Amino acid sequence: MEKTLLYITAILIFTKTGGIISKKLKMPEVLGALIAGVILGPIVLNLVQYDENIKLLSDIGVIMLMFLAGLETNVEEFKKAGLSSLIIATFGVVLPLILGTIGAYAFFKNFLENVFVGVILSATSVSISVETLKELGKLNTRSGINILGAAVMDDVIGLILISIVLAIAKTSGSQTSSSFLLLFMKIFSFCIFSVLGIIYLPKYINKFTSKVKPGRELLTFSLSAALFVAFIAESLGIAAITGAYICGLVLSSISHKTYLVRSINSISTGFLSPIFFASVGLEANLKGINFNVLLITLVMFIIAVIGKIVGCGGAAKALKMSKSESIQIGIGMISRGEVAIITANIGLQNHIISEDIFLPTLIVVILTTIITPIFLKISFSHKEEKFVEFHL
Repeated sequence: MEKTLLYITAILIFTKTGGIISKKLKMPEVLGALIAGVILGPIVLNLVQYDENIKLLSDIGVIMLMFLAGLETNVEEFKKAGLSSLIIATFGVVLPLILGTIGAYAFFKNFLENVFVGVILSATSVSISVETLKELGKLNTRSGINILGAAVMDDVIGLILISIVLAIAKTSGSQTSSSFLLLFMKIFSFCIFSVLGIIYLPKYINKFTSKVKPGRELLTFSLSAALFVAFIAESLGIAAITGAYICGLVLSSISHKTYLVRSINSISTGFLSPIFFASVGLEANLKGINFNVLLITLVMFIIAVIGKIVGCGGAAKALKMSKSESIQIGIGMISRGEVAIITANIGLQNHIISEDIFLPTLIVVILTTIITPIFLKISFSHKEEKFVEFHL
């Protein structure tokens, strides 16, 4: 127990220090946390061991991270961006998924693993692009709104894909038509109940919460709800993070949302999320870097960039947006960030992908995290954008 306490202390100090340095360099905090994990691990200082206690906290951390992501999502964004964002998000998922799967066949022969590589590369990080757009003052442009809306929808589509592949992997030992039919019935039912919950539950929850002051009771029940819905999702063979995200979406429309976001954010970013991001760095075996791993990384990186620029940018151009707006949208969707890390981590823990994929994913995440803010700033620097009004 005393070792675990020491490990947690080291993780919190190093990740927060790394986050502060990253922010000073105009980079997302998550980048500093990842590098801190690598430094703490066996490759550099060897101060922290990835044991069962750290793994448990890491798993809870990723659930809280996705619960917070759901809470911070404004469901109205789907309506604002509308059909254009849905089309952009769909093409931005489908093209990297196809290219990633095909590209993986150059190195691996396992179909499920190759599809999962495509799923990893289909992710987009909402936080990194939005933070950059806020800094540039371009969040209210047509490009900015479509990036935001498409990134949110991208997350939802990505979570569904993760759940499908994960569920198939768990039932692959009994490949009968009835087992696959049951699997898709579970996923379909979960999606239907999720949509109904997001639409109708908030008004009933508000009846109970609107007359009481937000406090510890609301926080405790909300945390319990997130863990319970994550449990239900996991029990159905769907990723627990999907359940946590859906629970966050439901509670994002209640009257005490601001209090919940502030409270969950303190728990997540102040304690649990740093442990998750550090654990990713701890798991990364940099000793495994060789020519083949570097080649896989290069292929994944090219697909990660081209898949979003061509997929999202091409869709935007087909929707009659200008060339500059199409490029801005494509670039804004490049960053993979925490979503790809979570996806790869799930794949590794469930033995769907190997370390040969996990390490290149980590490097691609770091590279796309670095280049996206830089390219976004360049793409917005030579043009006066047409601002549009929208209300959060």
